[in-house]
Amino acid sequence: MSVNGRILPIEDWPPIDQQMWQRAIQNGGLFDEVGPLAHMAEPTRNMIKAGYGKWLAWLTEVQPASLWAHPADRIDLETFVGFIDSTTHLSPHTQHFYADTTLRLLSLCFPDHAWDPFKRIVRCLQRLAKEQVSHRKDGRILSGVHVLAKAQELESSANQNFGNDQQRALRQRNATLIAFLTLIPIRRRALSSLRLGESVLIDDDQILIQTAPDLNKTKTYWETLVPPSIVPLLGRYIQQTRPALMLRGDYDHDYLWVTNRGAPISGTSMGTLIRNQTRKLFDVPISPHLFRDIAATTMARSSPEAVGNIRPLLGHRGHETAEKYYNHATALEIGRNHAQLIDSIRQGD
Repeated sequence: MSVNGRILPIEDWPPIDQQMWQRAIQNGGLFDEVGPLAHMAEPTRNMIKAGYGKWLAWLTEVQPASLWAHPADRIDLETFVGFIDSTTHLSPHTQHFYADTTLRLLSLCFPDHAWDPFKRIVRCLQRLAKEQVSHRKDGRILSGVHVLAKAQELESSANQNFGNDQQRALRQRNATLIAFLTLIPIRRRALSSLRLGESVLIDDDQILIQTAPDLNKTKTYWETLVPPSIVPLLGRYIQQTRPALMLRGDYDHDYLWVTNRGAPISGTSMGTLIRNQTRKLFDVPISPHLFRDIAATTMARSSPEAVGNIRPLLGHRGHETAEKYYNHATALEIGRNHAQLIDSIRQGD
């Protein structure tokens, strides 16, 4: 039986499951234990919540009486396999996601249960997902050199006398955004969270970008200098374009990226904006996350030595740096190297 895409929202979960969730995410205190999900970022928790909501929606359809039972007592191998079979119309990756997140929550909340047979099933789903050939990125991992050049062409068109003031301002904003992502490929949530004076720090002719631990999967600070090649571009946006767009709406905030009426651009809207703009420029939509693939691929293709720079550029923690502290000098230097690499390729060095 298919669940038809339904995910049970947490407010509709049985009371015992809602209590389980609250215990799982509690930060702890003088008399409370720290929950097993307390250390996780909010997006990760939301994914687990969605996966478990899928499980509960399926139980609501096929075994409604089991919702009165303890969460760990509802699941046996036959029931778990039945749940997985209900998602066979989905991709292997999505199938694995729903099974994995459901088991992850239950096994963390009730570690004494015999979970090994269930984990073997999930590992099998993971193997099948990895074997699937995905065409999602086909034609979208372009050269960073080409992307940056197109962004700079777009910015040049913003200085020409066609279109009204708002259209020229939006072209300049879009060009700056694409150039920024090409050289500083941070995640969408971090990109939309950038704020002047807080995570965007201007000092004479330098601009420092800093993201807080809660915006990075590594839970560490990450920072880099804006490469000199796009400092003028970003500077024009901050000093001219952004104030002009802010005047069109009744907003007072310090978020870096703004809409056509000066409102902060949300994470979802940011993704839509970038996909639409890249479709116009390259005939294929490129999501913010794919800019990370573009940066990594550009570096890997340039030289074997550049491969070692990919992890710090993307803000990934290396296997040798498991400590919770960060070395921002590495990120700063790698950011400069990435920009210099693209400049040298464009110049034919």
